[in-house]
Amino acid sequence: MNFFVNEAMGIGNSGVEHAQFYRAKRFEQANLPYKFVFMELVENLHEAMDKWHIREDKVLNMWEYFVLGDSYAKNGVKTLVNPVSETVIDSTNTNRLINSVTASNLRIVKHVVKYPNPDKEGQLLVSVNRIELFNGTVKKVSYETLVNPHGGSSVIQNVHLFRQPGSEHLFFRNDVQLRRYFFQQIDRIFGVDSTFIIDRSEDTQVALMTDTTNPKRRLVNVVHADHLADRNDPKNPLWNNYYEYVLTHLNLVDRLVVATKLQREDLLIDFPDAKAKITAIPVGGVSDKKTKNTKKDFGTPFKLVTISRLASEKHIDLIIRAVIKLQNDGHRVTLDVYGAGGEQGKLADLIKNNHAEKYIELKGLTHHAVEKYPKYDAFISASYSEGFGLTYIEALNGGLPVVTFNARFGAQELIHDGENGVSLPFKRDDEEYNVQELYNGILRLQSMDYPKLKQAVENSVTEFRNAKIARSWEELINGLRNS
Repeated sequence: MNFFVNEAMGIGNSGVEHAQFYRAKRFEQANLPYKFVFMELVENLHEAMDKWHIREDKVLNMWEYFVLGDSYAKNGVKTLVNPVSETVIDSTNTNRLINSVTASNLRIVKHVVKYPNPDKEGQLLVSVNRIELFNGTVKKVSYETLVNPHGGSSVIQNVHLFRQPGSEHLFFRNDVQLRRYFFQQIDRIFGVDSTFIIDRSEDTQVALMTDTTNPKRRLVNVVHADHLADRNDPKNPLWNNYYEYVLTHLNLVDRLVVATKLQREDLLIDFPDAKAKITAIPVGGVSDKKTKNTKKDFGTPFKLVTISRLASEKHIDLIIRAVIKLQNDGHRVTLDVYGAGGEQGKLADLIKNNHAEKYIELKGLTHHAVEKYPKYDAFISASYSEGFGLTYIEALNGGLPVVTFNARFGAQELIHDGENGVSLPFKRDDEEYNVQELYNGILRLQSMDYPKLKQAVENSVTEFRNAKIARSWEELINGLRNS
């Protein structure tokens, strides 16, 4: 069995989850078995699975396994229920107990505590400090959550498991120990000859890479983003701390998969002896059937689209500012933004404050991006870093040229300036410069020879056909099994 290991998935997801969804389809195309494995307690997991059309028998959640057992691990949840939740509030109007039942019939009891804010005298904070999981009335799990003093999510500690296979009571001091036990149970249920494809989490990396109980287990770590901030800056050799552990323990994994040939070449500068270990497989691709673009020229107004999480690192505000500047200078340009995220309110205010509602719209989430692209003239991105750029591939396949910054590695590999789009310089510390570059890039794209551009866009997706990517995964998995 092949397991795609991630922290969570939801109704709205990042590029990592979409890369997993895409990989699942290629595994099906190659007749390779797989399961999604999620490590966090996700209360709306099954609603999200339904939204993304993922079958119950294709998902294994660690916490649901501890409650529902071996049958669940093999077959998934057989019967879903309507989720319910009830909150107990004390006399000070503070939540003290949250009792809920998920769609998988997992009962969750969260105990809430009130405590002084160490950073502000006289202020009280409220947080969950203990969680219990039940199968009906039978307690199966109890653990504590500790506020992370370094920021980020809470830390799990002092985990008790009850009535597990072969044991009435197990104790794990931390999350890494718990995960290691969980992966050992997967080995027991599915056999020792499995491949774990790690998509996210240092805790998962440590749990699997330091576990010597199963020498037949194969480990593949996928790098979904740039591993360096700037190769020319020796003070910042590892910008992305998500991959620091695996890159400093590369001997403990069987393969390291990156999304582009350029990133593989970059890694080989640091790891020249790892040519056989580091491989490039795109995290997204396009249909094996060519998409016909019947458009003969750009439209008026010039219609731009971007599809992305509405997160600060995507710099969608720069695109909006560039389009506003174009409109103010008399250029007929529109922009539709698809996606959801924490920056939505800020972006909405930016549009409203500049009276741009008539030509810039926040369209919300879409699960049908392929159907949207033909309505537009070009795709635009302002991200400073794109490990691959799945939306670039989808847009190119939809017949759209791309305006983007020359970001490592996806933009550099996929977008060739003056051929299938416009690739722009950028400065991380100068937003005005970047807005002007986007402004200039949009105008330059409009002036390009459309028939020539159209042909280059079509040719640029040849290497990213689904069948080719499915074969790459098949060769990797079978190669590991036979090694």
